[in-house]
Amino acid sequence: MDQAINIDIGTSGIRAQLLNLTDSSVLRTAILSRNPLPGANVVDHLDFAISYGQEIAHEILVSAVTSLINDLKPTNLKRIAVCGNPIQLSIFEGIEIRDLAFAGKNALEKIHVKPPKRDGHVTSGNKIGLYADVDVIIPPSIRHEIGADALAMMIKTGFLDTSKTCMVTDYGTNAEMALKVGNRIYTGSAAAGPAIEGQQISKGMLATPGAIADLRLSGGWQALVLDEKLRLVEGPRINLRSRTFKSTGYPAKGITGTGVISLMYAGLITGIIKPPHIEGDIIRLGKGITFTEEDVVEAGKAFGALRAGHLTLMHEAGIAYEDLETMYMCGASGTYVDPIKARFTGIVPATPKRIIQCGNTSLELAKDLALNPDYLSYLNEMKKSILANHIMFASSPTFAAIYVQEIALWNEGMPLEKYNANLERSGIQPIPNELPECIIERKYERDIHELGKCLEIMESKLDFTATIKCSGCDTCVKGCPEEALSRECESFRINTARCLGTACRRCEERCPEKMFSISNFKLELPSP
Repeated sequence: MDQAINIDIGTSGIRAQLLNLTDSSVLRTAILSRNPLPGANVVDHLDFAISYGQEIAHEILVSAVTSLINDLKPTNLKRIAVCGNPIQLSIFEGIEIRDLAFAGKNALEKIHVKPPKRDGHVTSGNKIGLYADVDVIIPPSIRHEIGADALAMMIKTGFLDTSKTCMVTDYGTNAEMALKVGNRIYTGSAAAGPAIEGQQISKGMLATPGAIADLRLSGGWQALVLDEKLRLVEGPRINLRSRTFKSTGYPAKGITGTGVISLMYAGLITGIIKPPHIEGDIIRLGKGITFTEEDVVEAGKAFGALRAGHLTLMHEAGIAYEDLETMYMCGASGTYVDPIKARFTGIVPATPKRIIQCGNTSLELAKDLALNPDYLSYLNEMKKSILANHIMFASSPTFAAIYVQEIALWNEGMPLEKYNANLERSGIQPIPNELPECIIERKYERDIHELGKCLEIMESKLDFTATIKCSGCDTCVKGCPEEALSRECESFRINTARCLGTACRRCEERCPEKMFSISNFKLELPSP
């Protein structure tokens, strides 16, 4: 039986499937619950690769993907197809990435960087560092900054086929979004942050078994938890006001991004949460699972970035809220979140007439390529006809003006009336006061459409190691916010997937003897 593998290399985790090429069926699914690169978002991953060497970043990512493939146990593997944003795919393939870090032709010429084309192509597993006699299919980017994951969400949702004004967002740490008005397409990428995937939340986790993914009002708040087949089932019952819970149903281990959105909604409508504060300081969700005021702040950053991104695209396209006909929601967060709660918290525009939840489109595009490599030629031709106006949110005055108000709203408690007044003074349309009824359609039960016979969930175990002869005060170990650093005598170990990378460096900064330097660490590869 000939087999193939499709892979979605996401910023927060990696999903892979083993396919039967004879009947196109999914045999097994495996998930790496964290991206193995140090950092909390795609910008951190890019900065790590530039600061410490693209070769080491490539080695980390390929080693983790290899472990994931081995876990799928292929027996007659013919090809591998991958999908993801330009940074992840470039690091994976080992091609130039500095053009993704510096805006402007002059800046690139100054450092002698020639951007690669990033067309869809086939390369060898041996060239990447995977299996020797296996083809690796890499889909095209629309433009160098608009990746294959953005192409996937436009194709697999039907966004490109409709004549109506519509928007699509792949909800995640790096939220790709696009707005279609007639034949014009406006794109952007909002660094929503890890909270949207349940990370950097005190008891957060990805959308894996045991994660609280929703809350439903049913004689009190009923938590809905993902089971071993990634289905929503009943879990603990939660009393927000008394800060108590009752352990029932499927056991909860933590809360994922969609659960955070639902909890924020529940807290806001009951008055328990008044950003950035919680009545009683914390909310208890289960045994050892709490939600804190620091979590409210993290959630607000994510919500604000998403709404600012959506509103920026609408502003640049010159459309009003009421012009938006359809909103497509992609990714795990886009699948499991309740769209009504998502609209209330602002991560979905207020007025689409129809909301369609579409699952993991990136994994599905990789599946199409794995089953039919000739589809690559079609994608390369299609991308030529997509005339996208890409808005760089990092340099957009409109985005900046909106996001400043979002931070004041969520993290400083500014009233919505003042938020809207400030937007209008900047010439930006305010948020509608009412949320009209809309049609909601959920295409799939899970973000991964088919799991096959089994689902395996792994965590990256790649480590940096170094020998440091110091006093052993453990200031660096105790100060690591993600518990990524450990020490045994003079041997120090950093779990790459848990490390926050160049955006943190608390281990270096807090060392009283100035002996600690990440530059001294070497990657320890697992035994074959």
